[in-house]
Order: sequence, then structure tokens, then C-alpha cells
Amino acid sequence: MNFIMSAVEDGTVAGQGLSAIETVVTFLLIPIGLFAIIAVLSWATSAPRKASTTSSVTSID
Repeated sequence: MNFIMSAVEDGTVAGQGLSAIETVVTFLLIPIGLFAIIAVLSWATSAPRKASTTSSVTSID
């Protein structure tokens, strides 16, 4: 009839909890930062290139 302890597995020891700031950084800021870095890198590699206004083949300075 010990329902509270039934969720704890045998041999496990709970560690120290995270603070609110550590939780926000770990589960919000780091994933958002990684997403932004990956998005910028993928955009930079697949972005359309600007056409050059002058060509070295057709004009000589």
C-alpha cells in the first residue's frame, strides 16, 4: 500500500535539483541557440548568390 515509493526504482538515488535559471538555460536557451545556429548555417550554404554586376570576361579596366 506504499504508493508514494512505488515510483522510485530500487537502487536509484535522487541527485540535487536544478534551480529555475539552470532549468531555463538547459531546456530553453541552449535548444533555441542551437536551432538558430543550425538555421543560419543551413541558410548561408543554400542562399542564392548575388549576380556580379561586372564580368572580368566582358569588361577590362
